[in-house]
Amino acid sequence: MNRTTLRQIAGPVSFALIVLVCWFVAGMVADRMVQQELDAALRTQRQMSMSIVDNMAEVIASDLAMSRAIPATMAEMDVVQRALVQAQNYAANSETAEPALRAALLNNPRMTSVSKFLHDAQGFSGLDQIWIVNANGICVASSSTIDNPDGAQQSFVGVDMRARGYLTNALLGAFAEAYGVGRASGEPGIFIAAPVYADGLLVGAVVAKVGIARLRHWVAHAGTFVADDNGVIIMAHNSELEGHALPNTRVTQMTAAERRLIYRRETFPEMLIREDTELRERAPWVPAAVAGQLFGMSRQPAPALYQSRSGLNSGLSAHLVDPLAAWPELLRNHKRDHLLVFLTLAGTVALAWVITVSYVRERRHHRATRDLAEQLQSANTLLSAEARHDALTGALSRRYFLDLLRREIERARANHEPVCMAIADLDHFKQINDRFGHASGDRALEHFVDTCRAELRSSDAIGRLGGEEFGLLLPATDLASGRDVVERLRLRLKAVPSPKLPASAGLSVSIGITELSPDDLPERIMSRADTALYAAKTGGRDRTEALPPDDTAPPTRTAVNAW
Repeated sequence: MNRTTLRQIAGPVSFALIVLVCWFVAGMVADRMVQQELDAALRTQRQMSMSIVDNMAEVIASDLAMSRAIPATMAEMDVVQRALVQAQNYAANSETAEPALRAALLNNPRMTSVSKFLHDAQGFSGLDQIWIVNANGICVASSSTIDNPDGAQQSFVGVDMRARGYLTNALLGAFAEAYGVGRASGEPGIFIAAPVYADGLLVGAVVAKVGIARLRHWVAHAGTFVADDNGVIIMAHNSELEGHALPNTRVTQMTAAERRLIYRRETFPEMLIREDTELRERAPWVPAAVAGQLFGMSRQPAPALYQSRSGLNSGLSAHLVDPLAAWPELLRNHKRDHLLVFLTLAGTVALAWVITVSYVRERRHHRATRDLAEQLQSANTLLSAEARHDALTGALSRRYFLDLLRREIERARANHEPVCMAIADLDHFKQINDRFGHASGDRALEHFVDTCRAELRSSDAIGRLGGEEFGLLLPATDLASGRDVVERLRLRLKAVPSPKLPASAGLSVSIGITELSPDDLPERIMSRADTALYAAKTGGRDRTEALPPDDTAPPTRTAVNAW
């Protein structure tokens, strides 16, 4: 073989070797470049997803705390305690006894009046249903009885409810809370049971249901879902996931009878949230440490970040499966980078062109990173503003007001200062909405908050607890001074009407106020203020009622239908 032949062979072989080396080196460089982009994208999206889950968890905890306060407050009311004492002899030994019990309870005028009280309280509190169950497990009064005067099964009056797990715990003296599906309505909800004591004896329980439909704002963000303590997804932004079970959770170990009792169904498709083990097969350039932080789901091609929060002072847990938004672009960038670097190494002729393209690409990458950072900052600012203030009135949000209440209680105890807490509710607000429209109702709420700002000190705080109900926090103020302050506020609201409201829209407010006691918790002082508000409402509205901190029993109520 002569030299000419060798040169003819060596030329193509050398060219092929150079191409292979350039391709290999270009691959290594492209891997490094896209790894940097992946790190930046993961940092930005992880901060956003953690913020979303944290905010979701705070909303769930706050909503459940407010829902628990209602049956707990009702359990301390005289009308409930007296009703359970009088109904302690109602008992059933078999299902055949239920019709007779139902007929006897529905024909009992005292129990009928209690059911009407529950019906009115349900409309005011925003709960779906409220029952009173005696110590024998018999439902003796129901808020839905008024809607079912013929004694239909939906009212549960006369039904033996001892099989409900949450009620079993309540009748043993423990506060209970659980997710379940209504046996009569078929509607899912959160069931809350509070034990009722009269003269130190357990006489029954107050049971309330909050329908899942009322809590859909928990999963407003795409990819979010809520699971109960058995691992069943009870609510999801994607409704197709509802009814699925998380892997290796308690529901997989339950019997079919237990599943039917709680969920009215036996089968729960498994929702797999697992580490994406196939990710490095599709994208070998992803570092093993990074791949271990990404998760995959069925029918979801892109890897995702998974965040969860449990321990929300309940059996519920908040979850977010957030697909990596930059993943398709990262795949495209990797292929493009590989080719660009290869062309740069393969020929000096294309060097200037490759540098220009790389420069443009880097500028776009930095701009995209900057835009993502700005979006994150804007999102955090918006979330902070939404968490602190009500969008309509500018008053503090319920969650922030409750946080402020806890801080003020701690500060007052440290400084040995008094603190007053009041709850105000606009009278006949629904009539304003019905007569003049919801826009006028919004103006009425704004006018009340503006009146509060004009009358209260800068150190005082006002928060919107929900609907037309507001909380007022008066630091360094005793009960007598606080009552004078809110009374002036009430009088000013009537004396100075809003120019934005029709002249015939008479606006008045009922206010209940109380003072912090040495051993008060935030829930207790709110409960006492709410009891004082209840007294103002039942006393004729447009008035102020004060409840001393040592007054542990609510005032006598003679007109429960005034709500």
